[in-house]
Amino acid sequence: MRSRIIFILTFALSLYSNVLSYGQSISESNGPPQPNPENKPAGPAGLPIDDQILIILGLGLALGIYFLIKKYRATDIPA
Repeated sequence: MRSRIIFILTFALSLYSNVLSYGQSISESNGPPQPNPENKPAGPAGLPIDDQILIILGLGLALGIYFLIKKYRATDIPA
C-alpha cells in the first residue's frame, strides 16, 4: 500500500510541475522584461542585507559556537 501512495504522490508532483512549466505564456508581448538602459538595479539602492552583513556573520558564528559547545557537553560524560 505504501508503494502505491509513493507512486501516486510522485506522479501528482511531476504532473503538477509539468503543468506549471507548460502553462507559462509563450507570446512575445509577455516575454521577459526589457533590460534597464541605465544599468541600475531595479530595486532600492541599499538593500538591507548589504548594511547588516557583519551582524549576520557574527550571529552565524555565535550560533555555530553554541552548537559546538552543546555537542561537546552532550558527549562529555562524567566519570
